[in-house]
Amino acid sequence: MKTVHMLGKEQIEVLDIPEPEPKDDLVVVKIMASGICGTEHTPYYGKSELEINRGHEAAGIVWRTDKAKLVKEGDRVSLYPTMYYFCHKCRPCLSGDWYHCEHPMAHQRFPGTHSQYELIHEDCCLPIPDDIPFDTAAIIDDCLGTPYRGIKKLGVNATDTVLITGVGPIGAAATIISKFFNARVIAVDINNLRLEHLSQYGVEHTINPLKDDVRKKVMEITKNKGVDVAIECSGMEEAQVECLDTVKPLGRVVFLGIKSESTAINVLRHFILKEITVIGSWASRPNEYPEIIEMIQLGLSARSLITHKFKIDDTSAAFKTFFSGKSVKVIINPWDQ
Repeated sequence: MKTVHMLGKEQIEVLDIPEPEPKDDLVVVKIMASGICGTEHTPYYGKSELEINRGHEAAGIVWRTDKAKLVKEGDRVSLYPTMYYFCHKCRPCLSGDWYHCEHPMAHQRFPGTHSQYELIHEDCCLPIPDDIPFDTAAIIDDCLGTPYRGIKKLGVNATDTVLITGVGPIGAAATIISKFFNARVIAVDINNLRLEHLSQYGVEHTINPLKDDVRKKVMEITKNKGVDVAIECSGMEEAQVECLDTVKPLGRVVFLGIKSESTAINVLRHFILKEITVIGSWASRPNEYPEIIEMIQLGLSARSLITHKFKIDDTSAAFKTFFSGKSVKVIINPWDQ
C-alpha cells in the first residue's frame, strides 16, 4: 500500500509498504480521505530523525477485522484522532470526556492516515451516515469539532457578536459554526485571501491587523461596548491579549490556538474587574459527533472549508499548498479518485 513519510525540512516521500494486519480489537480501515492539520508544521519543516506519518484527520471504510465488537467490515467511519484508547470506567470516560481518561492506553495506530490503509483501535472508529461524504467526515473532529466544542461550552447564540482571531482551518470552522447559530462575526487575520474566503458565509466585518488596529476597530464596530464572545484560534500572544481587551464585561472567551507558550495578562484588568469567563478547549468528544453530523445535515457548510484536494502521489504539493496560506483545508486522496 502507499503511505507518506515526512522526512523534515519540507521533504516528503510516498512509499509502498505492506498492508497492516488486524489483530484483536485493532482493525484495518481503508482511508478514503485524509486532512492535513496545522500541527503537522513541526514534522514538515523540522529535522526529523524518523520517517513519520502524522496524519490523523481521516474517514474511510472498516476493511478488515479480527475480534472487533464495536464495528464490522464495510462500516463507514470517521477516525477519532488520538494515539490512545480509553478505559470507559473512570469518571471522565463515563461523562464522555475521553481526552481526560484517567487510564489511557496506547495502541498500535499505524502508519498514519496519509496512507491507503491504517491500523487503528475500534474505539476510534465512529460511524458516519451514507449522506456524509468522506472528505467532509474527515474534518469532523479536529477542524469542526475543536471550535464546536468551545462554541458549545460558551453557548454562542443569535444575540452575540463574536470576535474570531486567526481564520485558518480552525478559525474558518469557528466562523461557519458561529454563523450557523446566527451570531454576528468579526474575523481577524493577516491573510487577505482567508478573509475574502469568509465573504461567502455572510461575515459582517473583517479586520487585517497589518492595516488596522484591532482594538480600535472592534470598539468602533461595537460602539465601544466590546464583543460578547472572543474565540482565539491563532495561538499568537498579541491576538490572545486582544481577545481579553475587546470582550465586554461579563463576556466569554475561549482559547483554541496552541502556538504561544506564554501570554502577558493583567489579572485585575482582564479578569477581576470585567468578570469575564475564560476557558480553553481541546478537540471534540465522540458524543459530539452526532451533533456535528446533524448540523451538517441541516445546512452547516462544512465542505466549503475544503479548498484543495490532492492525490497521494502529490502529497508534497499538498503540504506546500496548505502551508502557503493560500488554502483553508487540504485533503489527500489515497486512491486518486
